[in-house]
Amino acid sequence: MTERIVVGAALVDGGRLLAARRSAPAELAGRWELPGGKVEAGETPQAALVRELREELGVAAEPGDRVPGQWPLKPPYVLQVWTARLLPGSAAPEPLQDHDVLRWLAPAEIWEVPWLDQDVPAVRRTLERLGL
Repeated sequence: MTERIVVGAALVDGGRLLAARRSAPAELAGRWELPGGKVEAGETPQAALVRELREELGVAAEPGDRVPGQWPLKPPYVLQVWTARLLPGSAAPEPLQDHDVLRWLAPAEIWEVPWLDQDVPAVRRTLERLGL
């Protein structure tokens, strides 16, 4: 079975990390994650990140570096995280799909939200990578 990539965005602004609370599916509702989604056939992870952030949050973003590592999700998926930033003139993020609340978290607030289990190690590695 070929693993499929899900990209997560470590969207940072002013030293804060954007977290999104799931509203669907029911088993994930109320838990927090890095926004993102599945890479489609023929798409690069960076292109998927830009597309997913536009679809889910209504923003124009630019991918940065990949955070080292990948984390298992429900087979055949694995999570890869990329840093990202909003482009000048982008709209402010809004929860358009699968999320009901967005929150910019300062470093001291990161663990105030109940992250999805599979996102916890990715968030830890992201914080190390970003020096937050």
